[in-house]
Amino acid sequence: MCEWCERYAEGHERWYFNPANYARKLYKIRKEEGPEIQPDPVVAGGMSLLDRGFLEALDRKDHEAVAKMRHDVEQLAWKVHFGQVVTLEDTLKVVDIIYPIALMTCACRRSMLGLPDEENFTCMGMGTGMYKWERWPQTYRGGIQFLAPDEAKDVITKMNKRGLVQTLFTFGTPYIGGICNCDYPDCSAIRTTVDHGIQFLWKGHHIARVDNELCNGCTSCVHRCQFKALSFSATQNKAYIDPFQCFGCGLCATECSQEAISMVERASMPALANVW
Repeated sequence: MCEWCERYAEGHERWYFNPANYARKLYKIRKEEGPEIQPDPVVAGGMSLLDRGFLEALDRKDHEAVAKMRHDVEQLAWKVHFGQVVTLEDTLKVVDIIYPIALMTCACRRSMLGLPDEENFTCMGMGTGMYKWERWPQTYRGGIQFLAPDEAKDVITKMNKRGLVQTLFTFGTPYIGGICNCDYPDCSAIRTTVDHGIQFLWKGHHIARVDNELCNGCTSCVHRCQFKALSFSATQNKAYIDPFQCFGCGLCATECSQEAISMVERASMPALANVW
């Protein structure tokens, strides 16, 4: 069981299936309860939480400084804004729990690719906070589009087909307020986690596993992996998945026409049960 399920599942199978984690009081919060969490593109940027000293410390191999900055950033992210990878199946289940849900532009792709707003509607905001989106025009540039549950599921399924990873993000942990459809290197959360080992993005509850008897070596799955976990074994003429690197997004499984890749529970594999 992951740390967040231990803390916030409250009897549900996963912490993100607990409706309470989508029920933040956004309209009226008394002073003693603390300030409301404002969506902040600086916080959402992941690596922007780090000052330039992190990269300089990496260059000079100052391991002690790197470790301290990594720890400090992780502690801040886990309190305020971090993500966990989820499969398409689990994401669609989440859509049945939350309301409202709205399509919005992606801050990461805006900064990385300079995409105009009309070409950049790949993220989703959810929960009562979406009724107040106009308060933060820089975060919700281009406006939002409210979606019915079936419409949201259709959009998410199409994003998955395109090769985008589904992740759930907190906005004031444990309150989950966003579904991101991410890819490397555009997504700052994936890039921060994969390139710098900062756990801004947690692995999911599943691991992808290849059945060599069914795999025909077509390689159609290889380009789908955003976490450097999937490669091709020229010796065996089969796909190979590094289970310790796999984040359990399932993009490889949804692409495989041979149904040679299955998603298994991380908890069922002793060596990986605590690898998040």
